[in-house]
Amino acid sequence: IIHSNGTVAVGCRHRHEVTLRMYGIFNDIRRQYMRVILFILGLLFSADGLYFASTTSMGVGEAFTVAIGIMFILWSTFYDAFKTKGFLKFIKGLFTFGMIVLVIYSGIICVVGKSDNATYREDYIIVLGAGLKGDTPSLALERRLEKAAEYMNKNGNAIAIVSGGQGKGETISEAQAMENYLLNHGIREDRIIKEDNSTSTYENFEYSKLIMDEGQAVFVTNEFHVLRSELMAKINGIDATHIGASTPITLLPVSCVREFIAQIAAVRYYF
Repeated sequence: IIHSNGTVAVGCRHRHEVTLRMYGIFNDIRRQYMRVILFILGLLFSADGLYFASTTSMGVGEAFTVAIGIMFILWSTFYDAFKTKGFLKFIKGLFTFGMIVLVIYSGIICVVGKSDNATYREDYIIVLGAGLKGDTPSLALERRLEKAAEYMNKNGNAIAIVSGGQGKGETISEAQAMENYLLNHGIREDRIIKEDNSTSTYENFEYSKLIMDEGQAVFVTNEFHVLRSELMAKINGIDATHIGASTPITLLPVSCVREFIAQIAAVRYYF
Protein backbone atom coordinates (compact mmCIF):
# COMPACT_ATOMS: atom_id res chain seq x y z
CA ILE A 1 0.00 0.00 0.00
CA ILE A 2 1.44 3.42 -1.00
CA HIS A 3 0.49 6.40 1.16
CA SER A 4 0.21 10.03 -0.08
CA ASN A 5 3.75 10.72 1.07
CA GLY A 6 5.09 7.90 -1.11
CA THR A 7 6.03 5.48 1.69
CA VAL A 8 5.18 1.84 1.31
CA ALA A 9 3.18 0.21 4.09
CA VAL A 10 4.98 -2.90 5.20
CA GLY A 11 2.35 -4.17 7.62
CA CYS A 12 0.48 -6.30 5.11
CA ARG A 13 3.73 -7.66 3.72
CA HIS A 14 4.91 -8.56 7.21
CA ARG A 15 1.69 -10.38 8.01
CA HIS A 16 1.96 -12.23 4.73
CA GLU A 17 5.52 -13.31 5.52
CA VAL A 18 4.47 -14.48 8.99
CA THR A 19 1.61 -16.47 7.47
CA LEU A 20 3.94 -18.14 4.99
CA ARG A 21 6.41 -18.91 7.74
CA MET A 22 3.69 -20.47 9.93
CA TYR A 23 2.41 -22.45 6.96
CA GLY A 24 5.92 -23.77 6.35
CA ILE A 25 6.29 -24.78 10.00
CA PHE A 26 2.90 -26.52 9.85
CA ASN A 27 3.92 -28.43 6.72
CA ASP A 28 7.18 -29.52 8.35
CA ILE A 29 5.31 -30.79 11.41
CA ARG A 30 2.78 -32.62 9.24
CA ARG A 31 5.61 -34.12 7.17
CA GLN A 32 7.40 -35.43 10.25
CA TYR A 33 4.11 -36.69 11.70
CA MET A 34 3.33 -38.63 8.52
CA ARG A 35 6.84 -40.10 8.42
CA VAL A 36 6.45 -41.36 12.00
CA ILE A 37 3.04 -42.89 11.23
CA LEU A 38 4.35 -44.61 8.09
CA PHE A 39 7.37 -45.96 9.97
CA ILE A 40 5.20 -47.33 12.80
CA LEU A 41 2.89 -49.01 10.27
CA GLY A 42 5.94 -50.51 8.62
CA LEU A 43 7.21 -51.94 11.88
CA LEU A 44 3.77 -53.34 12.78
CA PHE A 45 3.23 -55.10 9.46
CA SER A 46 6.78 -56.44 9.30
CA ALA A 47 6.72 -57.69 12.89
CA ASP A 48 3.27 -59.25 12.43
CA GLY A 49 4.31 -61.13 9.31
CA LEU A 50 7.51 -62.41 10.91
CA TYR A 51 5.70 -63.38 14.13
CA PHE A 52 3.00 -65.28 12.24
CA ALA A 53 5.69 -67.07 10.22
CA SER A 54 7.42 -68.07 13.45
CA THR A 55 4.23 -69.72 14.74
CA THR A 56 3.69 -71.73 11.54
CA SER A 57 5.85 -71.15 8.46
CA MET A 58 6.73 -68.39 6.00
CA GLY A 59 4.13 -68.55 3.26
CA VAL A 60 3.01 -66.14 0.54
CA GLY A 61 0.69 -64.24 2.90
CA GLU A 62 3.36 -63.80 5.54
CA ALA A 63 5.94 -62.69 2.97
CA PHE A 64 3.45 -60.26 1.45
CA THR A 65 2.71 -58.78 4.89
CA VAL A 66 6.42 -58.25 5.52
CA ALA A 67 6.71 -56.65 2.06
CA ILE A 68 3.92 -54.21 2.95
CA GLY A 69 5.82 -53.32 6.10
CA ILE A 70 9.03 -52.73 4.14
CA MET A 71 7.14 -50.52 1.68
CA PHE A 72 5.81 -48.37 4.53
CA ILE A 73 9.33 -48.03 5.97
CA LEU A 74 10.76 -47.05 2.56
CA TRP A 75 7.98 -44.50 2.12
CA SER A 76 8.80 -43.05 5.52
CA THR A 77 12.55 -42.98 4.87
CA PHE A 78 12.33 -41.45 1.39
CA TYR A 79 9.17 -39.43 2.01
CA ASP A 80 10.14 -36.44 -0.16
CA ALA A 81 11.25 -38.63 -3.07
CA PHE A 82 7.94 -40.52 -3.05
CA LYS A 83 6.22 -37.14 -3.19
CA THR A 84 8.13 -35.64 -6.10
CA LYS A 85 9.74 -38.35 -8.26
CA GLY A 86 7.46 -39.49 -11.09
CA PHE A 87 8.00 -43.26 -10.88
CA LEU A 88 7.98 -43.31 -7.08
CA LYS A 89 4.79 -41.23 -7.08
CA PHE A 90 3.21 -43.87 -9.30
CA ILE A 91 4.36 -46.67 -6.97
CA LYS A 92 3.02 -44.74 -3.97
CA GLY A 93 -0.34 -44.23 -5.66
CA LEU A 94 -0.60 -47.90 -6.60
CA PHE A 95 0.37 -48.98 -3.09
CA THR A 96 -2.11 -46.55 -1.50
CA PHE A 97 -4.93 -47.83 -3.73
CA GLY A 98 -4.09 -51.42 -2.80
CA MET A 99 -4.10 -50.60 0.91
CA ILE A 100 -7.49 -48.88 0.63
CA VAL A 101 -8.95 -51.94 -1.09
CA LEU A 102 -7.37 -54.18 1.55
CA VAL A 103 -8.84 -52.13 4.42
CA ILE A 104 -12.33 -52.13 2.85
CA TYR A 105 -12.17 -55.88 2.20
CA SER A 106 -10.92 -56.53 5.74
CA GLY A 107 -13.83 -54.57 7.16
CA ILE A 108 -16.33 -56.56 5.10
CA ILE A 109 -14.98 -59.99 6.04
CA CYS A 110 -14.80 -59.09 9.74
CA VAL A 111 -18.42 -57.91 9.75
CA VAL A 112 -19.62 -61.01 7.88
CA GLY A 113 -17.61 -63.26 10.20
CA LYS A 114 -19.38 -61.98 13.29
CA SER A 115 -22.85 -62.93 12.03
CA ASP A 116 -23.12 -66.51 13.32
CA ASN A 117 -26.19 -68.37 12.11
CA ALA A 118 -25.77 -71.87 13.57
CA THR A 119 -29.03 -73.47 14.76
CA TYR A 120 -27.32 -76.00 17.09
CA ARG A 121 -29.42 -78.70 15.44
CA GLU A 122 -26.95 -79.48 12.66
CA ASP A 123 -25.84 -83.08 12.07
CA TYR A 124 -22.21 -82.24 11.31
CA ILE A 125 -19.74 -79.58 12.35
CA ILE A 126 -16.87 -79.14 9.88
CA VAL A 127 -13.81 -77.73 11.64
CA LEU A 128 -11.54 -76.11 9.06
CA GLY A 129 -7.83 -76.62 9.63
CA ALA A 130 -5.19 -73.94 10.04
CA GLY A 131 -1.47 -74.04 10.66
CA LEU A 132 0.39 -76.08 13.25
CA LYS A 133 3.71 -75.49 14.94
CA GLY A 134 5.02 -79.04 14.87
CA ASP A 135 2.04 -80.85 16.36
CA THR A 136 0.60 -77.87 18.27
CA PRO A 137 -2.39 -75.90 16.92
CA SER A 138 -1.66 -72.29 16.01
CA LEU A 139 -3.50 -69.56 17.92
CA ALA A 140 -5.99 -69.18 15.08
CA LEU A 141 -6.72 -72.92 14.99
CA GLU A 142 -7.00 -73.06 18.77
CA ARG A 143 -9.76 -70.44 18.65
CA ARG A 144 -11.62 -72.56 16.07
CA LEU A 145 -11.30 -75.65 18.24
CA GLU A 146 -12.58 -73.81 21.30
CA LYS A 147 -15.74 -72.90 19.36
CA ALA A 148 -16.05 -76.45 18.02
CA ALA A 149 -15.85 -78.01 21.50
CA GLU A 150 -18.36 -75.47 22.81
CA TYR A 151 -20.75 -76.28 19.97
CA MET A 152 -20.45 -80.05 20.47
CA ASN A 153 -21.19 -79.71 24.17
CA LYS A 154 -24.39 -77.83 23.29
CA ASN A 155 -25.38 -80.18 20.45
CA GLY A 156 -24.76 -83.68 21.75
CA ASN A 157 -25.81 -85.34 18.47
CA ALA A 158 -23.38 -83.55 16.16
CA ILE A 159 -20.47 -85.34 14.52
CA ALA A 160 -17.27 -83.35 14.01
CA ILE A 161 -15.38 -83.58 10.73
CA VAL A 162 -11.92 -82.21 11.43
CA SER A 163 -10.51 -81.26 8.05
CA GLY A 164 -6.90 -80.51 7.23
CA GLY A 165 -3.85 -82.26 5.79
CA GLN A 166 -0.20 -81.99 6.80
CA GLY A 167 1.63 -78.87 5.68
CA LYS A 168 5.17 -77.60 5.71
CA GLY A 169 6.69 -77.56 9.22
CA GLU A 170 3.91 -79.76 10.61
CA THR A 171 4.83 -83.13 12.14
CA ILE A 172 1.27 -84.47 12.03
CA SER A 173 -1.82 -83.62 9.99
CA GLU A 174 -4.01 -80.75 11.10
CA ALA A 175 -6.88 -83.23 11.35
CA GLN A 176 -4.91 -85.33 13.84
CA ALA A 177 -4.00 -82.28 15.90
CA MET A 178 -7.65 -81.20 15.97
CA GLU A 179 -8.79 -84.65 17.01
CA ASN A 180 -6.21 -84.65 19.82
CA TYR A 181 -7.48 -81.29 21.04
CA LEU A 182 -11.14 -82.34 21.05
CA LEU A 183 -10.35 -85.64 22.81
CA ASN A 184 -8.43 -83.72 25.47
CA HIS A 185 -11.46 -81.48 25.95
CA GLY A 186 -13.95 -84.25 26.63
CA ILE A 187 -15.31 -85.01 23.15
CA ARG A 188 -15.77 -88.74 22.54
CA GLU A 189 -13.71 -90.38 19.80
CA ASP A 190 -16.81 -91.83 18.12
CA ARG A 191 -18.05 -88.27 17.50
CA ILE A 192 -14.95 -87.28 15.50
CA ILE A 193 -14.14 -88.09 11.87
CA LYS A 194 -10.75 -87.15 10.44
CA GLU A 195 -10.33 -85.79 6.92
CA ASP A 196 -6.58 -85.44 6.47
CA ASN A 197 -6.09 -85.03 2.72
CA SER A 198 -7.18 -81.44 2.11
CA THR A 199 -4.69 -78.68 1.45
CA SER A 200 -7.06 -75.74 0.82
CA THR A 201 -10.42 -74.38 1.91
CA TYR A 202 -11.98 -75.67 -1.31
CA GLU A 203 -10.68 -79.18 -0.59
CA ASN A 204 -11.84 -78.94 3.04
CA PHE A 205 -15.41 -78.89 1.79
CA GLU A 206 -14.87 -81.12 -1.24
CA TYR A 207 -13.52 -83.99 0.87
CA SER A 208 -15.80 -83.37 3.85
CA LYS A 209 -18.82 -83.74 1.58
CA LEU A 210 -17.66 -87.25 0.65
CA ILE A 211 -17.77 -88.17 4.35
CA MET A 212 -21.14 -86.64 5.16
CA ASP A 213 -24.39 -88.56 4.88
CA GLU A 214 -27.56 -86.63 4.26
CA GLY A 215 -27.88 -83.93 6.87
CA GLN A 216 -27.26 -80.33 7.76
CA ALA A 217 -23.77 -79.01 8.44
CA VAL A 218 -22.22 -76.05 10.21
CA PHE A 219 -18.61 -75.05 9.73
CA VAL A 220 -16.35 -73.24 12.17
CA THR A 221 -13.43 -71.05 11.24
CA ASN A 222 -12.02 -67.67 12.19
CA GLU A 223 -14.15 -64.60 11.50
CA PHE A 224 -11.89 -63.30 8.72
CA HIS A 225 -12.22 -66.65 6.91
CA VAL A 226 -16.02 -67.06 7.05
CA LEU A 227 -16.94 -65.25 3.81
CA ARG A 228 -14.62 -67.23 1.55
CA SER A 229 -15.43 -70.47 3.36
CA GLU A 230 -19.13 -69.91 2.81
CA LEU A 231 -18.52 -69.43 -0.91
CA MET A 232 -16.36 -72.58 -1.08
CA ALA A 233 -19.05 -74.59 0.74
CA LYS A 234 -21.74 -73.48 -1.72
CA ILE A 235 -19.53 -74.25 -4.72
CA ASN A 236 -19.21 -77.80 -3.35
CA GLY A 237 -22.98 -78.09 -2.89
CA ILE A 238 -22.98 -77.71 0.91
CA ASP A 239 -25.55 -75.25 2.23
CA ALA A 240 -23.94 -74.84 5.64
CA THR A 241 -24.44 -72.47 8.53
CA HIS A 242 -21.35 -71.02 10.18
CA ILE A 243 -19.68 -70.03 13.44
CA GLY A 244 -16.91 -67.44 13.42
CA ALA A 245 -14.14 -67.76 15.99
CA SER A 246 -12.30 -64.63 17.06
CA THR A 247 -8.80 -63.90 15.79
CA PRO A 248 -6.00 -62.82 18.15
CA ILE A 249 -5.50 -59.10 17.56
CA THR A 250 -1.78 -59.67 17.04
CA LEU A 251 -2.56 -61.90 14.05
CA LEU A 252 -5.33 -59.82 12.49
CA PRO A 253 -3.22 -57.77 10.00
CA VAL A 254 -1.39 -60.76 8.51
CA SER A 255 -4.60 -62.82 8.57
CA CYS A 256 -6.46 -60.19 6.54
CA VAL A 257 -3.58 -59.90 4.06
CA ARG A 258 -3.43 -63.68 3.64
CA GLU A 259 -7.20 -63.87 3.20
CA PHE A 260 -7.18 -61.07 0.62
CA ILE A 261 -4.56 -62.93 -1.45
CA ALA A 262 -6.42 -66.23 -1.03
CA GLN A 263 -9.67 -64.64 -2.19
CA ILE A 264 -7.97 -63.41 -5.36
CA ALA A 265 -6.52 -66.87 -5.95
CA ALA A 266 -9.96 -68.46 -5.36
CA VAL A 267 -11.50 -66.62 -8.31
CA ARG A 268 -10.73 -69.69 -10.45
CA TYR A 269 -13.38 -71.65 -8.51
CA TYR A 270 -16.15 -69.17 -9.31
CA PHE A 271 -16.22 -69.84 -13.05
